[in-house]
Amino acid sequence: MRTERIEAATGQEYTEALVAYAARFRYEALPPQAVEQAKTIVLDTLAAILAGSHPMYSSSRLVGDLAQLAGGRPECTVIGRDFKTSAESAALANGTMGYAGDIEGGSAARMHVAAVLVPTALVMGERERASGKAFLTALALGYEIGCRVSEACRTAGSYPHSFHPSAVFGFVGAAATAGHLLGLDAGQLANAFGIAASTAGGLITWVNDPTENTRPFVIGVAARGGVTAALLAKLGFGGPRRIFDPGKFDIYDAYAGEAHPERLLDGLGRDVWILQAHRFKRHPCCGDIHTGLDGLLAIRAEERLAAGDIARVVHRVKKDRAPVIDGNPLRSHCAQYIMAVAAVEGALELSTFLKDRSGEPAIAEMMKRVELVGDAALDAWPSSAPAVVEVTTRDGRRFVRRVE
Repeated sequence: MRTERIEAATGQEYTEALVAYAARFRYEALPPQAVEQAKTIVLDTLAAILAGSHPMYSSSRLVGDLAQLAGGRPECTVIGRDFKTSAESAALANGTMGYAGDIEGGSAARMHVAAVLVPTALVMGERERASGKAFLTALALGYEIGCRVSEACRTAGSYPHSFHPSAVFGFVGAAATAGHLLGLDAGQLANAFGIAASTAGGLITWVNDPTENTRPFVIGVAARGGVTAALLAKLGFGGPRRIFDPGKFDIYDAYAGEAHPERLLDGLGRDVWILQAHRFKRHPCCGDIHTGLDGLLAIRAEERLAAGDIARVVHRVKKDRAPVIDGNPLRSHCAQYIMAVAAVEGALELSTFLKDRSGEPAIAEMMKRVELVGDAALDAWPSSAPAVVEVTTRDGRRFVRRVE
């Protein structure tokens, strides 16, 4: 079925405009608050990578082993390991670590974009011995390109198809970040974007992988793919030059139910996408559960409730977000499991979703008391992932907390 098109009134060449913008993107054009936001994102993601480098995350350990096995020029650091390797292998390993613990922030445009772009910038910045300014500029540019490409196919539903925006469109953002640090010109950037979009991929089928290995791996693949696309373009490798323009077999035909290409240029040069990055995580789990957790933990602490006091927990979220976290086989994305552990323990540890505690009597019993509700009444709320949590105690008290 052909993708629905909503064309821009100007008839502008979208890819050409994005490429021209990327080619002239400079640190001096960034507002001070964007620079500060970039620094915050880097620090937050470095912490997530360091957490994800712990051997308890088998995805990180095994992909790091693969990077060591592959060998290559020792030019880039694999964080948490005692060796260096090629830029591509380091990007794969560090990108996987960035999402392994599900604790990274800086999300934007439906993507775990920081988990892709910060490892890409670190690897290519080290390889090219880039300045701090160049490093931060490359990160901001990756946000600009990756988020715009993702937003151009945003629909009313969160995930209208089975692809993962972080993996697919993060791939393109990573090419922009790596391309900036390599000093690509406009023609080379056009090729890099074409190569990246042509080879991008990543399905959300990882929701059926109880090992939690493929979930962070697709992020690492996006970081590595962006690096590969930029390196090839630097060498003179060609690619489709108008990858974001409406036409035959473009990226939106492959991955979306509709396309709004005018969003690619909306506010270009005025709005800065990295300033829209938000949702810095305090809990190691899917962001759609965070507001519910905040409500539950606040009620538990303020009312001094123990697990045995809780008779029922009702967790309401936006209707279209519920399927992402309702009874998900992945513990990191299962509201019933995460909320039950929080109700019993009063907190989450980094290792919470790595251990299957559903067989423990206290956790198993609490999971039966947790109800997730996709509530259409919340859909009109302006925040992206609000929650209303209702806790009923065994003695009949009822506490309600709304969290935006």
